[in-house]
Amino acid sequence: MVKPIKETAHKKNATITCKNCGNKVSDNFCSSCGQRADTHKLTMHFILHDLQHGLIHFDKGVLYTTKQLLTRPGHTIREFLEGKRARHFQPLSFVIVLATFYGLLWHYLIFDHLHASLIEPKDDITGASGKIVTWITEHFAFDGLILIITSTLVSYVIFKKRKYNLAEHLVLNTYLMGLFLIVSLLVFPIVYIFGNAATLQYGIVQQGFLLVLMCWCYAQFFNNSSKGKIISLAFIAFFITSLLNSAIGYFASWIVRQF
Repeated sequence: MVKPIKETAHKKNATITCKNCGNKVSDNFCSSCGQRADTHKLTMHFILHDLQHGLIHFDKGVLYTTKQLLTRPGHTIREFLEGKRARHFQPLSFVIVLATFYGLLWHYLIFDHLHASLIEPKDDITGASGKIVTWITEHFAFDGLILIITSTLVSYVIFKKRKYNLAEHLVLNTYLMGLFLIVSLLVFPIVYIFGNAATLQYGIVQQGFLLVLMCWCYAQFFNNSSKGKIISLAFIAFFITSLLNSAIGYFASWIVRQF
């Protein structure tokens, strides 16, 4: 005797009411809010499975995006804008994860060794700079956001003829910031091993990294023009972005000195 097949809530031609939005659902997911149709009582098995699923996809997304940015950054970002997005970690989340990790490493492995020498003078520009560095290391994601905003505005103006809108320039420069953080993390062990001598030069080296990465990334991204022209414009973009960030830094220094 053949047993009857058990009916399910989301079987074809059967409808249920979505418990999230009240919409009628006849498929595996609600067409209105996207919630699964077969919501059920939470169990430890469900929670552990969900955790495992989230960690695996988080890990794969970060590693895949990192690999693509390290090997073909400009092409990868352009393809992302064109719709090839399923395997990528979203740009802002990607940068926030990297910036948080970088800020923690810098704060606990490097900055504590320099803390006293940076903030001993209280009434001069060195003391103010020490306070700024302290704030930056404790709010590294926010500091990265400032760089993303300035570079986005600059690239949008300089490359406006390339017909990319402001949001697309934001994605471009967010992923560029992610690439910059990846490279900074890769050379981080050198700074830690050699201590203060390497740390004092690290800011200058980082600016060099940023210039090279910007030229490389932009040259691939804007592939409908000559590389020489794009690299020249990238130099200009880097110079203007650096001036803007320096102006913001000096203004922050002046504000800090008032307190």
